[in-house]
Amino acid sequence: MKRSLSVTVRILISFGLLLLLGLFFRNQLGASLAAVVHADRRFLLFAALTYILFIWVSAWRWQVLLAAQGLRFSSWYLARVFTLGLFFCKLLPTSIGGDVMRIAYTTRPGKGPEAFSATFLDRLIGFQSLTFLAIILGLVLAIRNPAHLNLGSGQLSGFGVVLLLFLILLLLILVTALFFSDPCHRFAQQLFRSLSARFTALHRITELLDRAYDAVKGYRHQPLALAISFLSGIGVQSALSLAWFFTARSVRAQVSLGYYFIFIPILNIVVNIPTIGGLGVRETAFVLFFTQPWLLKPLTPEQALSTALLFLCLDLLFALLGGLFFAFMKRSAGTGVASQSDRLGKPLTPKEKEE
Repeated sequence: MKRSLSVTVRILISFGLLLLLGLFFRNQLGASLAAVVHADRRFLLFAALTYILFIWVSAWRWQVLLAAQGLRFSSWYLARVFTLGLFFCKLLPTSIGGDVMRIAYTTRPGKGPEAFSATFLDRLIGFQSLTFLAIILGLVLAIRNPAHLNLGSGQLSGFGVVLLLFLILLLLILVTALFFSDPCHRFAQQLFRSLSARFTALHRITELLDRAYDAVKGYRHQPLALAISFLSGIGVQSALSLAWFFTARSVRAQVSLGYYFIFIPILNIVVNIPTIGGLGVRETAFVLFFTQPWLLKPLTPEQALSTALLFLCLDLLFALLGGLFFAFMKRSAGTGVASQSDRLGKPLTPKEKEE
């Protein structure tokens, strides 16, 4: 019953937002669909190529984190698993997310916590990378044009965007501290346990926090892997922002590339609202962000809506490809123990040397 309710809520949110978006822009809907039909195919090709780059870099940074925990897979295999995860994230209205499938395809006997920790940190560090990138570029644009920080009346302001990003980054740093700092973890553990005495629903959260802590703390001795993951995460978000940029250029949008590096990371955060793969939330947020009057050459409502629809088609295309991988791809045996160089400086135990 809970699962059915969750699915129903996700469907209602997704299609409800799409319906509202259609109602608000019903006068521009015809022009937006015409722009989709007459989109420049060359820029759509560039968007597809940068989307492939996004998948490949994502797989490589995930490979680094897995290797640091003694799990070795090829980049090609992980790229297919990552694409497979898109299928479960975007096309199925269930509670089974892409991250769960990624863990399932990289788990080996006795290595479940390691596979979980690599995927968990891949997601957490990815959020940090995209937020850091957006803040830096937001400040650069604000310095070049102080009008971007105008509070505005009744409008989404540049100041509000930068402030939101700082708050998100602060929250991510606090979450990271829970897993890499013993005092912070003990404080959170005591806090949740005291609250769970009053609210039984928090008891499950306390258990999950302890399990995640036990799985992730092994990365304390892997600073190089964490640094590579953070820096490559910036490359991941850059590739995804470029994919959006080329999609917008296909409908003759002229807004500067820098805005995509600021807003697309925010889109990647808000799509985690419980929906069907962010459907409806992402399209609504994109139209809201890129039609703000304080932007230099903002998108028209027709351009914003057509860009969101085109990128949705691109997203679904790769998700369908992931469905084919799920149907025909076999799980790789991988290697349970990494070499000393693959583990990025962490010495092998005597037992691992024997294996």
